[in-house]
Amino acid sequence: MYDLLVKGGEVIDVAQGIHGQSDIAISQGKVASVAQEIASSKAKRVIDAKGKIVTPGLIDIHTHVANGLVNVAAEPDEDGVFSGVTTVCDGGSTGHATLLGLKKYVIPQAKTDILCFLALHPTGLALIPENWNWRDVNPEAILKTIEDNRDLVKGIKMRAVGALAETLGVELIKRGKKIAIEAGVPVMVHIGKDPPEKTQANVMESLSRQLLPLLDKGDILTHVFSPKRGQVIKPDGSMLTGFREAMERGVILDVASGSTNFSFEIARKALAEGILPDTLSTDVSTFYTPPRLILTRLMSKFLALGLSLDKIIEMTTINPARALGEEQRRGSLKVGMPADISILELTEGDFTFVDALKNTIKGNLLLVPRLTLKFGKEILPKFPSDMGSSVIV
Repeated sequence: MYDLLVKGGEVIDVAQGIHGQSDIAISQGKVASVAQEIASSKAKRVIDAKGKIVTPGLIDIHTHVANGLVNVAAEPDEDGVFSGVTTVCDGGSTGHATLLGLKKYVIPQAKTDILCFLALHPTGLALIPENWNWRDVNPEAILKTIEDNRDLVKGIKMRAVGALAETLGVELIKRGKKIAIEAGVPVMVHIGKDPPEKTQANVMESLSRQLLPLLDKGDILTHVFSPKRGQVIKPDGSMLTGFREAMERGVILDVASGSTNFSFEIARKALAEGILPDTLSTDVSTFYTPPRLILTRLMSKFLALGLSLDKIIEMTTINPARALGEEQRRGSLKVGMPADISILELTEGDFTFVDALKNTIKGNLLLVPRLTLKFGKEILPKFPSDMGSSVIV
């Protein structure tokens, strides 16, 4: 007898090449069977998923959820299970001096699984901007923290922004990359920033150009469709020198929309050139003013931009799982894996989607989270206040 049966949904599991109506049986918090027909009599409880899309638990690979430790961090379950997402990865909110706080005070209280990229700065984003001088970087402490927390720390996060451009420049990126190589983890590099007056736009662009050759297969370039200075794709569609070569090496392209880091215009130019992101992420933080972005809304924006539903599910399930080295326990509905499942509804309507520059595009489909299963336990999403609105930020 199965504990739970998710019945009659349109299952999309790109990792296994599944797209069609199927039933999913769950026992002891794990996937027990996926088949076209499983009798309801074989389960203690049945969830009717007819008319819904059923996917492996969604993964938001770039968030800021060290809530209570840094001012910019949002509450993890708001971006997580209450928004249809079962795993979030914090992008450098904490460093080696503050990671213990994430482990002790944030993770135990969250229903959502939390992973992270460790900042080079000891306290992460407790102070912004962060990296100003070499005293802010302690390779030995960073390496020890990674080694002691392999289950949690999945890489090193660096922000190639104004403060870094003004002071340490690409040498800090080189130092961070060296530490990551020694630790055997990837780096995630934030590009794109509206510079202060004393930081010239060409300095930001130069920094991005210099760092691109340093990135290897599996490293993550985040804010790839940013409209800000230092961007890798410009509004006219031209690309920064070294960007295509980075893609060819297998550098992972992450959207990380945030409140100011995503442009429809740049995304359209990139997609027209066949440049697709590998992962979609929100970069959620307290910089948002309500209503804030949730992952399914960002997914809906890419539906409006012309990507297929399967491709978008791939970018939010198996692709981020592989990028995090977690594909053996996330991103798929293989038998024996944890029963982390997102049940979504693809609603039709006349929607207006808004980007960071307040530009808009029209779309007729909106993905809405209806139920989250975390290790087989049911969690109802908490919808943003304007979920019924036709204007989607």
